[in-house]
Amino acid sequence: MKINTRSITLAATLAALCAVTGFLPYVFFLPVAVAAATLSVGMVAFVGLAFGCISLAYSFVMPASPVAMAFVYAPYIAIVPRILASLGCFGVYKLLVALFKPHRGGARFAVISVSAAVGSMLNTALVVGAFVLIVPSVDFGGITMLAYVPTMLISGAIELACMAALVPPIVLTLERTVLKTTRLKKSNTEKHGVHSAAHSE
Repeated sequence: MKINTRSITLAATLAALCAVTGFLPYVFFLPVAVAAATLSVGMVAFVGLAFGCISLAYSFVMPASPVAMAFVYAPYIAIVPRILASLGCFGVYKLLVALFKPHRGGARFAVISVSAAVGSMLNTALVVGAFVLIVPSVDFGGITMLAYVPTMLISGAIELACMAALVPPIVLTLERTVLKTTRLKKSNTEKHGVHSAAHSE
């Protein structure tokens, strides 16, 4: 997908949506997963960066868990793994599209679902891994980061299931509405080119 006004607007909207999903359980990664299936790699990285920055900002404003405290101690953990997870999600999506070429129906739903689930899993694995390696002894209310790992993994598993179920219908709806004009213009341009070539002959 080429970078144009529509894709820039969608990327900005998804980045802003991270501020909303951050208040909701198990759907924080949703804007990133949607971006991975609808935008270019640069735009996906931008949404991943926004995701990380917003989660870091929440940690300073509302330090209510070991995760928030760990982000305060090591802010880069909130950002770098999120960018990597967004790029991983994008890469998985592009790989699946190249392998299976799903254009519609259940196959396309499945490809989007799998890429969203893998992206969510990468996000959890990278962040939790960084916590364990870098700030394992951060304490919040008597709970250390290491002791909090099972809770994070359970939350990550629930988020994975939510991403697999929620992202495909959102992406397919965007493709039918927000992104439809772009595809129609491209199709009309190609048809016009064919007709022009025919007339020239």
